[in-house]
Amino acid sequence: MKKRVLAALLVTAMTTAMLMGCGGSSDSQETGNDAEETTEGQGDGELQKITVCEPVRGILWAPVYVALEEGYFEEEGLDVEITTVQSDMPTAPVLADEAQFGLYGPEMICKFVAEGQDTQLIYTCTDTYPYSFFLGKNVDSIEDLKGTTVNGADSGSSPRAFVRSIINNAGLDADNDVTYANMDNSAVIAALESGEVSATYASPELRAQLIEAGYDVTVDIYDKEVHKELLGSETYEMYIVFGKKSYIDENPEITQSFVNACYKGAQYLENHEVSEIVDTLQGQFSEMENLEQIVTECKENSLWSADGIFSGSGVEAINNMAISSGLITEPIAKDDLVNETFAQKAAEEAE
Repeated sequence: MKKRVLAALLVTAMTTAMLMGCGGSSDSQETGNDAEETTEGQGDGELQKITVCEPVRGILWAPVYVALEEGYFEEEGLDVEITTVQSDMPTAPVLADEAQFGLYGPEMICKFVAEGQDTQLIYTCTDTYPYSFFLGKNVDSIEDLKGTTVNGADSGSSPRAFVRSIINNAGLDADNDVTYANMDNSAVIAALESGEVSATYASPELRAQLIEAGYDVTVDIYDKEVHKELLGSETYEMYIVFGKKSYIDENPEITQSFVNACYKGAQYLENHEVSEIVDTLQGQFSEMENLEQIVTECKENSLWSADGIFSGSGVEAINNMAISSGLITEPIAKDDLVNETFAQKAAEEAE
């Protein structure tokens, strides 16, 4: 925890001690869920507990992790815990009120909104689509993937939608011409070498490892022309924060505080050098040996969003991806999918 947080906690501890010395009691302090209405500057100053769920620990949600490491959540009156969901999508804990916010991709949220479920996007950690596509060394073209197995993550996920769009664009049938596997990054290179899979999508983490292992990028989404040709937009807000619409509507101050902290995290990424960012994120990615290389890649290709705001063309591209994946049949209006008032206010107040 950084110095500013330690200082804040020291002041709180000293204040509590002074109050107790004057005959005050701490028995009435709220804890856990009983503190739900406590916000910064109100009540006894206790931090509001917030749980955030994630499907994996991913570098592209870095604004959230930076907010945690730099003490921005505490500055906003929040005590945030991030939990990785091992056996289910991160939407489940949010919908069950076991978590207040979730980290995920936007396509499945489109599906939930279309079905009338109580979900809403409030912040984006990235502005562009971050995945690349690699063929095995013995595969000459995407057309040659017919009858093979491709690493394409979970059905309905953002990576699967990406892989499907590439296969369809090559003139193949994404539903019938290939078989999909869902593999951890650590297993992909060995699977490509053995022929277990013939192609794979790649996050920035895996992309760096594949290039180092001698694989060439087949579809380089970092190329802005490729990005626009494949997705129909120069922007695509993919690594997002979502919540239950009812919770957001009932707790606007807490939601605003959470988004404010994420915005501060995004600004940190925007304005600090790679070495400083690596130092900050090291605790969250202690097992990532090539963290500096990946952070450099994210910085140089402007993958992280500086303000968390969704673009109109990006939302249109998200809808198109969700439709092509069979998640929805009609586009979801931006106002129904995204509540961008919190990100806009965070940016305005920072000026």
